[in-house]
Amino acid sequence: MPVSGDTYKLIGRAAAGAVSVVTAFDRAGSAIVGLTVSSFVTLSFEPPLVMFAIQHDANSYPSIVSSKAFAVSVLSTHQEAIARRFASKEPDKAADLQIDVGALLKVPLIAGSLAQIECLTSQIFIGGDHAIVVGLVEAARTTSGEPLVYYAGKYGSFAALPST
Repeated sequence: MPVSGDTYKLIGRAAAGAVSVVTAFDRAGSAIVGLTVSSFVTLSFEPPLVMFAIQHDANSYPSIVSSKAFAVSVLSTHQEAIARRFASKEPDKAADLQIDVGALLKVPLIAGSLAQIECLTSQIFIGGDHAIVVGLVEAARTTSGEPLVYYAGKYGSFAALPST
């Protein structure tokens, strides 16, 4: 018998994860859509692939899964308000935000984030009530800082690792 939904939610809350925002342009190509994810991970080094999960009932689901390209912005600790905004059902999540446009794929990126990643949509897998989106990394840039993390249903931080 599978684990109960309540137990499964507790398991998910026990895993700390970096907070990222996935963005793309809507189907008309005019508005920015996006969502906050803690499921973003690097999948492969060769070729460079990343992945994240998106719930089927997310407002941005139709645009994200039909987009040929998307962006991932890994947030820093000072960007918690942005994480909360993109986690909401607010219709225009990018209003009044500073947005960078990707140099290669022209995707919308959150300015000031620790990492900005431009991806071509590679594959989409359906898994229960989510889709798993795999992206081929075409361009990326990083900066130093402390990442925003999500743990036990709360945003938080930990000391930045020393640079190498």
